[in-house]
Amino acid sequence: MTVEAGGKMRHESVTRGKMVWAFFRIGLTAYGGPAIVAQIRRMAVLKKRWLSEEEFQESLAFCQTLPGPIAVQTAAHIGWRMYGGLGAALVEVFYILPTFVLMLGLSAAYFRFEHLSLVGAVFKGLGAVVVGIVADSILSMTPSALKDWRGVLIAAAAAAGFFGHVNVLIVLAGAAVAGFLLAPRAPAPATPDAPRDSGRRGSPPGWKTTATLVSLALAFVAFVALSRFASPIYPALGAVMAKINLLSFGGGYTAIALMYNQVVTAHPWLTAKEFIDGVALGQITPGPVTITATFIGYRLGGLVGAVFATLCVYIPSALLLVLLAPQFARVRSLTAVQRAVRGLLAAFIAMLLFVLRQVATASLHDFATLTIALAAFAALRLKVDPVWIILAAVVFSGMFLR
Repeated sequence: MTVEAGGKMRHESVTRGKMVWAFFRIGLTAYGGPAIVAQIRRMAVLKKRWLSEEEFQESLAFCQTLPGPIAVQTAAHIGWRMYGGLGAALVEVFYILPTFVLMLGLSAAYFRFEHLSLVGAVFKGLGAVVVGIVADSILSMTPSALKDWRGVLIAAAAAAGFFGHVNVLIVLAGAAVAGFLLAPRAPAPATPDAPRDSGRRGSPPGWKTTATLVSLALAFVAFVALSRFASPIYPALGAVMAKINLLSFGGGYTAIALMYNQVVTAHPWLTAKEFIDGVALGQITPGPVTITATFIGYRLGGLVGAVFATLCVYIPSALLLVLLAPQFARVRSLTAVQRAVRGLLAAFIAMLLFVLRQVATASLHDFATLTIALAAFAALRLKVDPVWIILAAVVFSGMFLR
C-alpha cells in the first residue's frame, strides 16, 4: 500500500475499475444501513485489505459527523482515500446506480398499475410494514440520541415544535443551538494526529482543490436554478432535496422524516399514502433508503424528474465530504460540531415520532394492518432481515387483503 501527495492512499493492485466494481456489487446486494456499513468493512478491510481496521473506523467516525447517508458517505470516503475526489465520485455513483435503476423501474410500475386491486392490497400491507420500520428506527436511534436529560429535553421541545407545525428549519436550528449550549462542558480534546497513511491529509485543502469544489458547488446551484426551463417545479424540488441531504444526520431515516415534512406537509406533492408506498419500495431495493427521492422525482417529472431528484439528494453532502476530507481528523474532533449534532439527533427522534403518527394514521385501517405492523416491528427487534419481512407482507397482503 502506498501514499501519494494530497492524502490519496492506493494499493498497487487496485485499479479504479476494481474499486468501482467492488462498490457496485455492494450497491446491488446490500440491505439496511448498519448492515451495509458492515458489508463495506468486510470487503475493504477483511477481504480486499485496502484499509486497516483503524483506517476504516476513522472513515466511519468522520462520516458520522457529516450529513447524508452514513453508508454512502463511508463508501465515498474510502474512494477518496484511494483516488481522491475522482475516487469518491466514482464510488458514490456506482454504489447508488443499481438501486437507482431498480427504484426507477419499480416507480414506473407503481404509477402505471397502482389502480389494480392486487397492487393496492400489496401496498396496504407494505404501508403497515413501514409503520413497524419507523417505530423500530426510533427505538434503534434513541440510545445514542437521548443519552441524558439534555437529549430528552431537546427532543421534547422539538416534538412540541413539530406537532405544533413550527417550520422545520426553525426547530432544527433551535435543536442544534440547544445541543451546543446544553452539552456538558469538558476540556477540548487535543487535535488528533493525522492518520498514519494521511500524507498531507491533516492540512486544509489547497487553493486549487477548494476553488474546484466551490466551482462545482456553484455549478450545482446554477443547475438547480436553470432546471426551471425543463419544468417550473424542478428548482423547488432540487432545493428541497438538497436541504434534506444537508440536514440529515444520523442515518437514512432522519432523511425520510425530513422528506415527509417537505414533500407531504410543506409541499403537498405526494399524498401520505404515496409517500409511504415510496418508502416501502425503498425498502425493497438494496442500498440507501434515501433512494426514495427517485420515487418522488418520478412522481413529479417522470424519468427526468427521477434523475434530477436523485442527483440533488446526494451531490451536496458528497461535495462537503470531499471539501472536508483532507482535514477529517480535525473535523471529527471539533466539540462544537459534536454538540450541535447531538442536538439534531435528539430533534430527529421527535420528528420520527411525528412521522410515525402520520404514517400510522394513513396505513393502519383495520385489525389486519395493525397485526402486520406489530409483527413487522417485533421481527425487526428480533433482527430479522427486512427483506424477508417485506416478502412475507407482500404474500400475506396479496392473499388476504384484496
